[in-house]
Amino acid sequence: MAFMDNRELSQISPTDLIKVCMDNTSDIKDLDTVSERWDILERVMLVNDIDEAVADAISHLIRFWNRMDQGVPIHERKPIKIYIDSCGGSLVGALTIADSIQMSDTPVYTINMGAAYSGGLLVFVAGHMRYAYKSASFLFHEGSTNTGAIDAGKFRNFAGYYENLIKKMKDYILELTEITEEEYKEIRNDDYWFFADEAIEKGVCDEIMEAFI
Repeated sequence: MAFMDNRELSQISPTDLIKVCMDNTSDIKDLDTVSERWDILERVMLVNDIDEAVADAISHLIRFWNRMDQGVPIHERKPIKIYIDSCGGSLVGALTIADSIQMSDTPVYTINMGAAYSGGLLVFVAGHMRYAYKSASFLFHEGSTNTGAIDAGKFRNFAGYYENLIKKMKDYILELTEITEEEYKEIRNDDYWFFADEAIEKGVCDEIMEAFI
């Protein structure tokens, strides 16, 4: 049978593409493949270490599901779920994911399974609803960078750029949590570790999970 019955591209919907993918069972060789396909249907993603490639993939999928949901009332849309167990990574990548979540009309739930550290915390707080396992932990800090061997002029330029990145992270934290400007100033120069119960108190997390969602 010809792919999509030789239909024009404009006649093919995202739902059609998903059905073809799910119906093609010839490459299913193990449980991981089954799980990956189930995650596609359930709109589930996992964030571990964050780099630009991971951020691009997650941003793409968020756009894809919003395209799928065009015309569906927001309260009727199936939420996107981003499970987080991350020690952080690229701040640029974390901001890309956070921006994508914030722009999504389709609800995006973030779930801290174990660790939402550094950039992982930034992704977590961007969720429209934010859940945590009861033993999950969090880390806030302003990160670190390695400029390598560069001349003074380039270093000054990079320092200004990185300071702006830090400001964008700060704006997210202050806007989306109950951490105050004064508290932020107190913790910004050190590692600040906390658990799910304190995350609730600080408006970082909305709910500690008692069952899977």
